[in-house]
Amino acid sequence: MVELLDFIFFSSLITLNLDGSQYSIISIIFQSGFMTIHAILLWIFLLCVISSFIVLSYSIFKVAKKNTIEDYTLAKFLLLIGLFLIIGGFIKASFIFLLGNSHINTSITPVFSLIDALYTPSIAPVIGVIMWFYFTLVVGCFLVSGLIFGGIGLKWMLLIQEEETTDK
Repeated sequence: MVELLDFIFFSSLITLNLDGSQYSIISIIFQSGFMTIHAILLWIFLLCVISSFIVLSYSIFKVAKKNTIEDYTLAKFLLLIGLFLIIGGFIKASFIFLLGNSHINTSITPVFSLIDALYTPSIAPVIGVIMWFYFTLVVGCFLVSGLIFGGIGLKWMLLIQEEETTDK
Protein backbone atom coordinates (compact mmCIF):
# COMPACT_ATOMS: atom_id res chain seq x y z
CA MET A 1 0.00 0.00 0.00
CA VAL A 2 2.88 2.34 0.81
CA GLU A 3 4.42 1.61 -2.55
CA LEU A 4 1.21 2.59 -4.34
CA LEU A 5 1.22 5.88 -2.43
CA ASP A 6 4.88 6.39 -3.34
CA PHE A 7 4.01 5.68 -6.97
CA ILE A 8 1.20 8.26 -6.91
CA PHE A 9 3.24 10.90 -5.06
CA PHE A 10 6.26 10.31 -7.30
CA SER A 11 4.09 10.70 -10.39
CA SER A 12 2.30 13.83 -9.33
CA LEU A 13 4.51 15.76 -6.89
CA ILE A 14 8.02 15.42 -8.33
CA THR A 15 8.63 18.07 -10.97
CA LEU A 16 11.40 18.17 -13.53
CA ASN A 17 12.78 21.40 -14.98
CA LEU A 18 12.86 20.81 -18.74
CA ASP A 19 13.32 23.61 -21.28
CA GLY A 20 12.75 26.23 -18.58
CA SER A 21 9.35 24.84 -17.55
CA GLN A 22 8.28 22.66 -14.65
CA TYR A 23 6.67 19.32 -15.57
CA SER A 24 5.46 16.59 -13.25
CA ILE A 25 6.54 13.02 -14.00
CA ILE A 26 3.01 12.04 -14.99
CA SER A 27 2.74 14.91 -17.48
CA ILE A 28 6.14 14.07 -18.97
CA ILE A 29 5.09 10.47 -19.51
CA PHE A 30 1.49 10.93 -20.65
CA GLN A 31 0.86 14.46 -21.92
CA SER A 32 3.85 16.44 -23.06
CA GLY A 33 5.09 14.17 -25.86
CA PHE A 34 8.58 14.05 -24.36
CA MET A 35 8.57 10.25 -24.01
CA THR A 36 7.74 7.41 -26.38
CA ILE A 37 4.72 5.11 -26.21
CA HIS A 38 6.62 2.29 -24.52
CA ALA A 39 7.21 4.49 -21.46
CA ILE A 40 3.44 4.95 -21.15
CA LEU A 41 2.92 1.20 -21.39
CA LEU A 42 5.67 0.50 -18.86
CA TRP A 43 4.11 2.98 -16.42
CA ILE A 44 0.71 1.28 -16.78
CA PHE A 45 2.23 -2.21 -16.40
CA LEU A 46 4.16 -1.05 -13.33
CA LEU A 47 0.91 0.18 -11.80
CA CYS A 48 -0.70 -3.21 -12.59
CA VAL A 49 2.17 -5.12 -10.95
CA ILE A 50 1.96 -2.94 -7.84
CA SER A 51 -1.80 -3.54 -7.68
CA SER A 52 -1.37 -7.30 -8.11
CA PHE A 53 1.14 -7.34 -5.23
CA ILE A 54 -1.48 -5.61 -3.07
CA VAL A 55 -4.03 -8.31 -3.96
CA LEU A 56 -1.44 -11.02 -3.31
CA SER A 57 -0.62 -9.59 0.10
CA TYR A 58 -4.33 -9.49 0.96
CA SER A 59 -4.66 -13.18 0.05
CA ILE A 60 -1.59 -13.99 2.18
CA PHE A 61 -3.19 -12.16 5.09
CA LYS A 62 -6.46 -14.09 4.69
CA VAL A 63 -4.67 -17.46 4.56
CA ALA A 64 -2.35 -16.59 7.45
CA LYS A 65 -5.34 -16.05 9.74
CA LYS A 66 -6.05 -19.82 9.64
CA ASN A 67 -2.91 -20.70 11.66
CA THR A 68 -2.89 -24.34 10.56
CA ILE A 69 0.53 -25.70 9.78
CA GLU A 70 -0.60 -29.29 9.28
CA ASP A 71 -2.40 -28.56 6.03
CA TYR A 72 -0.52 -29.72 2.91
CA THR A 73 -2.49 -27.31 0.72
CA LEU A 74 -1.37 -24.35 2.84
CA ALA A 75 2.24 -25.43 2.46
CA LYS A 76 1.80 -25.61 -1.32
CA PHE A 77 0.14 -22.22 -1.25
CA LEU A 78 3.11 -20.70 0.59
CA LEU A 79 5.53 -22.26 -1.89
CA LEU A 80 3.54 -20.84 -4.80
CA ILE A 81 3.30 -17.43 -3.12
CA GLY A 82 7.09 -17.43 -2.82
CA LEU A 83 7.48 -18.31 -6.49
CA PHE A 84 5.00 -15.60 -7.53
CA LEU A 85 6.83 -13.04 -5.42
CA ILE A 86 10.15 -13.94 -7.02
CA ILE A 87 8.80 -13.93 -10.58
CA GLY A 88 6.80 -10.74 -9.99
CA GLY A 89 9.82 -9.09 -8.37
CA PHE A 90 12.00 -9.77 -11.39
CA ILE A 91 9.28 -8.54 -13.75
CA LYS A 92 8.86 -5.38 -11.71
CA ALA A 93 12.63 -4.84 -11.61
CA SER A 94 12.80 -5.06 -15.39
CA PHE A 95 9.91 -2.57 -15.73
CA ILE A 96 11.68 -0.11 -13.42
CA PHE A 97 14.96 -0.55 -15.28
CA LEU A 98 13.35 -0.06 -18.69
CA LEU A 99 11.36 2.94 -17.51
CA GLY A 100 14.48 4.52 -16.02
CA ASN A 101 16.28 4.11 -19.33
CA SER A 102 13.43 5.61 -21.37
CA HIS A 103 14.59 8.70 -23.20
CA ILE A 104 13.15 12.17 -22.68
CA ASN A 105 13.15 14.06 -25.98
CA THR A 106 12.96 17.83 -25.57
CA SER A 107 13.49 20.44 -28.22
CA ILE A 108 16.25 22.41 -26.49
CA THR A 109 18.15 20.01 -24.23
CA PRO A 110 19.87 16.91 -25.58
CA VAL A 111 18.23 13.50 -25.29
CA PHE A 112 18.70 11.91 -21.87
CA SER A 113 17.06 9.14 -19.86
CA LEU A 114 14.59 9.53 -17.01
CA ILE A 115 17.13 8.25 -14.49
CA ASP A 116 19.70 10.81 -15.72
CA ALA A 117 17.10 13.55 -15.26
CA LEU A 118 16.36 12.38 -11.72
CA TYR A 119 20.06 12.29 -10.81
CA THR A 120 20.73 15.82 -12.12
CA PRO A 121 20.21 18.33 -9.28
CA SER A 122 19.37 21.20 -11.65
CA ILE A 123 16.52 19.20 -13.20
CA ALA A 124 14.95 17.23 -10.32
CA PRO A 125 14.81 17.59 -6.54
CA VAL A 126 16.61 15.15 -4.26
CA ILE A 127 13.33 13.66 -3.01
CA GLY A 128 12.76 12.31 -6.54
CA VAL A 129 15.93 10.24 -6.33
CA ILE A 130 14.91 8.96 -2.89
CA MET A 131 11.49 7.93 -4.20
CA TRP A 132 13.10 6.22 -7.19
CA PHE A 133 15.42 4.29 -4.86
CA TYR A 134 12.37 3.23 -2.88
CA PHE A 135 11.03 1.41 -5.97
CA THR A 136 14.19 -0.67 -6.22
CA LEU A 137 14.31 -1.21 -2.45
CA VAL A 138 10.80 -2.65 -2.53
CA VAL A 139 11.76 -5.00 -5.37
CA GLY A 140 14.66 -6.30 -3.28
CA CYS A 141 12.32 -6.85 -0.33
CA PHE A 142 9.88 -8.75 -2.53
CA LEU A 143 12.65 -10.99 -3.83
CA VAL A 144 13.90 -11.76 -0.31
CA SER A 145 10.36 -12.35 0.99
CA GLY A 146 9.71 -14.64 -1.98
CA LEU A 147 12.71 -16.72 -0.98
CA ILE A 148 11.51 -16.82 2.63
CA PHE A 149 7.92 -17.76 1.75
CA GLY A 150 9.08 -20.39 -0.72
CA GLY A 151 11.53 -21.85 1.79
CA ILE A 152 8.92 -22.01 4.54
CA GLY A 153 6.38 -23.59 2.21
CA LEU A 154 8.90 -26.17 0.99
CA LYS A 155 9.97 -26.96 4.56
CA TRP A 156 6.35 -27.48 5.66
CA MET A 157 5.66 -29.68 2.64
CA LEU A 158 8.67 -31.84 3.46
CA LEU A 159 7.75 -32.06 7.15
CA ILE A 160 4.18 -33.09 6.33
CA GLN A 161 5.41 -35.71 3.84
CA GLU A 162 7.88 -37.02 6.42
CA GLU A 163 5.11 -37.33 9.00
CA GLU A 164 2.91 -39.18 6.49
CA THR A 165 5.68 -41.63 5.63
CA THR A 166 6.51 -42.32 9.28
CA ASP A 167 2.82 -42.88 10.09
CA LYS A 168 2.59 -45.60 7.42
